[in-house]
Amino acid sequence: MTEIVAEISGNHGGSLYNALRLIRAAADVEADAVKFQCFEPERLAEKRSKSLRVVELAKDFHGRSLIDLYREIHTPKEWFPDLIRQAEACGLRWFSSVFDPKDVAFLETLDCPRYKVSAFEMLDGDLINAVVATRKPIVLSVRPVPGVTILRATEYDGRADVALGISDHSKDMKFISADCPMVERHLRLPDVPCHDREFSSTPAEFREYVAAIKKGRPFGAA
Repeated sequence: MTEIVAEISGNHGGSLYNALRLIRAAADVEADAVKFQCFEPERLAEKRSKSLRVVELAKDFHGRSLIDLYREIHTPKEWFPDLIRQAEACGLRWFSSVFDPKDVAFLETLDCPRYKVSAFEMLDGDLINAVVATRKPIVLSVRPVPGVTILRATEYDGRADVALGISDHSKDMKFISADCPMVERHLRLPDVPCHDREFSSTPAEFREYVAAIKKGRPFGAA
């Protein structure tokens, strides 16, 4: 069965209230889990400023600097206990992306059940080692084609290649496979502006998306 993950990302617009609304919406549309992003804007901007690909992508955000962009989409660490409580109260699994060993250390204090490492950090040895040391499952992203990220999940010691999943960043939400073990899609609120709008789904769209996955047919098909 496909695990359907609602990516919260920075679609909360800087509001804890909106972040909690997104989690409730994820439960309402019958997602199985929610994923957060844990990072410190200054550290992530400094680290990623050395990546030409990230700098090029940042140009799409109306000339904002990386530090300004990451400050806008930041999920403060002090929110996490409330986010976790909301997810658990809604019957949703949760996990988080991490970008620095310090993010891992913080989330370990909250007993994060698994960790996601983005494609931009897939060669960050310090980060990978910090995640492996937790002995928790890892979801690792690679980017083979525009609009879609392939997620490769392994057991904590790297011995078992569990399966390939999909993080769907397409605009038309068409990357669906009935036998895919995990599908991740950004969820947004219709009344909250967000940077990820082009590849995020409203609750109404997400509900149809979930139904399509469960029926094993492309989104929007009759």
